[in-house]
Amino acid sequence: MRPAPSLGLASGIVAALVLLTGAPVPGQITLPPDFVMKKGENSPAPVTFSHAKHKATVEKCTTCHARAFKLKRDQSGPITLEALQQGKFCETCHDGKTRVAGRAVFSIDSCDRCHGS
Repeated sequence: MRPAPSLGLASGIVAALVLLTGAPVPGQITLPPDFVMKKGENSPAPVTFSHAKHKATVEKCTTCHARAFKLKRDQSGPITLEALQQGKFCETCHDGKTRVAGRAVFSIDSCDRCHGS
């Protein structure tokens, strides 16, 4: 009689299949798709926010969602230039001083980085 494969081997095989197929792992967070924040009254253009781009450099969701934003959209209040200038929302990190992955994060003064067409 042949011994049953170890759990370690089985979990390694499952992990390899997940990596190859891109299937989500139980308990893994699926990032929301990009979404567009509508152009405000005095805004130069709408802003498309990408969780994927931020996740590429920011390790934990709580980096933003514990400090700057509520977990669900539209619960944090309006994101206005005035709020950003008070250090709220995006400005929590996008202040030109905060460093992520060894680089300074661009400041909100770089309007076209978010409001670009």
